[in-house]
Amino acid sequence: MRLGRYRFSPPWWGIAITALGVVILCLLGNWQIDRAHQKERLQAAQSRARAAGPQPMDLTRVSARDSQSPALKYGYRYIAHGRYDPHHQVLLADQVDGTRNGYRVWTPLVLDSGVRVMVDRGWIAKSPDPKAEPPNPGAPQGLQTVHGFWRTFPRPGLRFGNNAICDKSGWPRVLSYPSTATVRCQYGAPIADGLLLLSPEAPGGFKRDWDVDNVGLSPFAHYAYASQWFLMALVAIGLFVWTNLRRVRR
Repeated sequence: MRLGRYRFSPPWWGIAITALGVVILCLLGNWQIDRAHQKERLQAAQSRARAAGPQPMDLTRVSARDSQSPALKYGYRYIAHGRYDPHHQVLLADQVDGTRNGYRVWTPLVLDSGVRVMVDRGWIAKSPDPKAEPPNPGAPQGLQTVHGFWRTFPRPGLRFGNNAICDKSGWPRVLSYPSTATVRCQYGAPIADGLLLLSPEAPGGFKRDWDVDNVGLSPFAHYAYASQWFLMALVAIGLFVWTNLRRVRR
């Protein structure tokens, strides 16, 4: 191709590699824009949750096989009344605090309706002795008023299989990122689909460093990363053109 006093004749493999690279860079930029939109929606939902304020938890329709708790909204603050069941706790394994390994303590809160809500009371350290039994921390006795934030059960990056694992070897049960079905099959009673994160200022808990407003990178940061990917795509096109232009000698 003749362009004035220059000739543009890239090889076919150069065109293919450059096109592939530009497509990948543009896809990465679009992914960052999509992430920014997700963070904006999450921030808007958190703003609505803060404006709504604490709400009473009313779970009377959850059955042992329900997969949803439609009355509860992610990120909202709830007030639950019930009694802790410290004899049937779940320890979420492999939870790291700095350089220390430990557990997150999930204690069932039995509501008046009989529904059990898993309350995440925070992080405790694991014994350095590999032969030590898992800890079984106590819980406040009697009728409790529990304040917390509603969350879904945490999920691992990869999960293999969907079968619920019912471990009947005793309490507390040490589980690693259990699904809703796995949590429910530990109990012969209705379990709500999610966790109530005990408020940091509430008594009866352990180390709690969660932030209700934590969304990770801000939308602006994702837009900045997107602009970098698109700029890299333009640079790749510019380099491709520059390296394949040859001045025609007369």
